[in-house]
Amino acid sequence: MLELNSVYFSYDKDFTLHDISFRINSGEILGIIGQSGCGKTTLLKLIFGKLDANQGELFWHNEKILGPSYQLIAGKEDFKYVTQDYELMPYTSVLENIIKPLSRQHLEQNISRARELLEVVSLEEFENTKVKNLSGGQQQRVALAKALAKTPQLLLLDEPFSQIDRYFKNKLRRKLVKFLKSENVTCVIATHDKDDVLPFADNLLVLKQGKTVALDTPLKLYQRNKNPYIAGLFGDFNFFKIKDIWPQSNKEERLVVYPYEIEIKEAKTPEIQVIEQYFSGQFFKSIIQWKSQRVFVQTPIPLTPKKAYKLTFKKEHLQKRYNLNLEKIS
Repeated sequence: MLELNSVYFSYDKDFTLHDISFRINSGEILGIIGQSGCGKTTLLKLIFGKLDANQGELFWHNEKILGPSYQLIAGKEDFKYVTQDYELMPYTSVLENIIKPLSRQHLEQNISRARELLEVVSLEEFENTKVKNLSGGQQQRVALAKALAKTPQLLLLDEPFSQIDRYFKNKLRRKLVKFLKSENVTCVIATHDKDDVLPFADNLLVLKQGKTVALDTPLKLYQRNKNPYIAGLFGDFNFFKIKDIWPQSNKEERLVVYPYEIEIKEAKTPEIQVIEQYFSGQFFKSIIQWKSQRVFVQTPIPLTPKKAYKLTFKKEHLQKRYNLNLEKIS
C-alpha cells in the first residue's frame, strides 16, 4: 500500500505541491492528471525518493519513504520509475537493455523473460536492434519493458506513451495494464492525456497548481463532475446553467454538458449559427452560436449552412447522469 499524508514540497519560496494525501492499495492503478506544470512529475519524484518533502510523510507498506537527505541512492529496490529520459544503453541491443536489471546467473530465464516483455510492448522483431537505431516511441517501449523485467511492486510512469504513435498506443495501453494486473503491480501514471488513464485507472487524482482538485474513480469524475477544469482535461465540453437546459427552472447552478449530450435538429427558422466544423471520423465536431453562447456539438453528418437548425438537450441523459430531481429543479 502506498500512502501520502499532507505532503508539501517547494523548489524555491512558493510551494509546488500543497497538502497532497491519498492511499493506493496493492495492485491498483492511480492516474495523476492535470495541465502541464501542475506538479505531476514532482509528485512522482517524491514518491520514488528523489526529493525530500518539506512537510508530510510518504509510506510504502507502512515503511517511510526517505529522500536524498537520508539515503545516497534514490528509491527502493522494488520501485521502478520510468522517466521521459528513458535511461537506456544506446549502443547495446534491445534484448540486452531489458535483461540488464536481472541476475547474470540465469541467462536463459532472463532471455525468456525479456522476450515475454517484448511481446507486451510489441517489439519482438527488434530484440537484436541497437537502441540508438530505434525511434523515440520504440525507445519508450523498451524503457517500459526494462522497468518490468524484475517485476516491481511499485511502478511509476511519467507520460509513458507520449512518444508512441496512436497505431501502437491503444494496443500497448491495454496489454500493459493487463500485464500489471496479472503481476499485481501497483502503478502510478502521471499524464496530461485522459486516454492514458480514463479507461484503466482505479482512481484519478486531479491536480491544479500543485493542489488536489479531485480524487475519485474515472467514472464518477466524468459523470458527476461540475468543475470546468476537470471537464477540460477530458476534452471539449459546455458549461450551462440549469435554467438554460430546463427553462421552467430559475436555477443558476451550472452543469458540464458534453457535445454528445446535445442534438441539432432541423427547424423552420434558424436558432443557431454554425461557426466551425471539423470531421472527426465517427462524427462531425462543430462550434455553433446559440443564445450568445459558443457551444460544442457533434453530429453524424455535417451541418448545411443554408438549412435552419435548432438545439435540443438530451435531458433524460443529463438527469440520469447527474441524478437530478426534476421536481426540485422546477
